Amino acid sequence: MPGSRTLANTLAINRKTVLQAYDELMAQGWMEIIPTKGAFIKRSLPEIRHQPLGKPVDQRRPIAKEPTKYDLPRNEHVIDDGTPDYRLAPIDHLLKTARSITKGAIGKSVLLGNHFFGETSLRKQLASYLSSTRAIHGHEENILVTRGSQMAIYLSFATLLEKEDRVIVGNLNYHSANNAIKLAGGQLVEVPINAHGLAIEAIEKEIKANKIKAIYVTPHHHYPTTVTMPVENRIKLLDLAEKHNFYIIEDDYDYDYHYERSPILPLASIDQNGRIIYIGSFSKILVPSIRMGYMYAAPQIIESCGQLRMLIDRRGDPIMERALAEMIANNDIDRFLKKAVNTYRQRRDLFCTKFKHALKDEVDFDIPDGGMAVWVTFKNIIIEDLILAARVQNLTLKIDTYKHARNACRFGFASMTLDEIENNIQLLARAVKSL
Repeated sequence: MPGSRTLANTLAINRKTVLQAYDELMAQGWMEIIPTKGAFIKRSLPEIRHQPLGKPVDQRRPIAKEPTKYDLPRNEHVIDDGTPDYRLAPIDHLLKTARSITKGAIGKSVLLGNHFFGETSLRKQLASYLSSTRAIHGHEENILVTRGSQMAIYLSFATLLEKEDRVIVGNLNYHSANNAIKLAGGQLVEVPINAHGLAIEAIEKEIKANKIKAIYVTPHHHYPTTVTMPVENRIKLLDLAEKHNFYIIEDDYDYDYHYERSPILPLASIDQNGRIIYIGSFSKILVPSIRMGYMYAAPQIIESCGQLRMLIDRRGDPIMERALAEMIANNDIDRFLKKAVNTYRQRRDLFCTKFKHALKDEVDFDIPDGGMAVWVTFKNIIIEDLILAARVQNLTLKIDTYKHARNACRFGFASMTLDEIENNIQLLARAVKSL
């Protein structure tokens, strides 16, 4: 190699740049200095050809990979299965609050502390928040902050289940919850879904036939069908849990969105014996990419889940958690929810009106009293075919399909403006007509 001065003159660059380049080449093993002789390219250069990493090791309990809504390309026009509109979310306020925390006197304690149970002030605020909004009366030791509700679901089953423990779910259920149960070693026991969610009679029959460890339920708006479990069924389910010694994992993913009346209080609000693990999320209030969930349970369950969470996420996200705590304390979350509920109600009403008008006798659905999606049953169309036909119309349907209801799916309305609803339903109607 030429000397550093010679190369610098040849390339018309500063000699320091050449020296830095030579240092980097030597550090990476491409060049060497031989005293009294000069700089030379190494005879044995680093291997630069791509090498296969070999066969992957066997997973503990692999889950078969199936095409999902996340594999679809996203077009300009999108109908999802029920997500919030990020354009409405108070993201700027959240980030501004987070920045102020890092500069303040409390910044050091927040940045350097151990937070695998959740940032302390958020746990306290959540205990107060659940008491005032859901009549769930607990304390800080009843709360574990998680990275969204999915982490809470996984931690719950990973803590509760042993291999082949039986878990009752609906035969229409949240796919990710089913996968978490299977990964934790559980065995799915599917029961039918009716107009009130999980069929209580079928649950009772399964319990009498075989011991179960837990039930996964979304009683406020059953996922995916959006139906609400009535109070009498909730009381019956809780009685069964106490009598037959099993846990209820209550996933209350969209409790904050109700349009016609006050929501029915959660099962956890009437639980007196620690049978409920209650799971909620602020990702449906903020945006899905800001993972902010929590679980409420008996202290011994929270302790076990927290110790497990420490193995995979030791620090959490204390800055965002502290910022959320301040927004709860200042009633910023409540003020945002009031605006969002009014906006989503208008979108629901327009979506259902336009949907019924455009598709007339091709569909059957009930107008939901809350949530962010409508459960729609097509009379003559398979959903997999509809997804493909919609793509021809430049419309992406980011929705799940279900083996027990191949002609039904969730259509979300919350993430679209009124104009987007009208345009996207027109495209959807063309796709339906093409089939």
